Amino acid sequence: MRRFAAFSVLVPALLIGAGCVSRPAPRVTFLADGVFKSPTAQDAENYCRNFGAPMRFLSSTLSEVPAQGVPAGEVVYRCD
Repeated sequence: MRRFAAFSVLVPALLIGAGCVSRPAPRVTFLADGVFKSPTAQDAENYCRNFGAPMRFLSSTLSEVPAQGVPAGEVVYRCD
């Protein structure tokens, strides 16, 4: 009976841990003062969605000037 109780606790813990490890992490580089850089707009959106924060793309010169539309390729953004 003791082995079954230990097994019934161990198996769910391993399954939960495996789920956390297998989840893909968003690719994000922290630049400075809340500004981030990601290889694609989709990665940026996924990262900001983790916190439920709205996202704002910035110009490629790392200034606070908003970008026009959704940039292609590497993006610089803030999660406000």
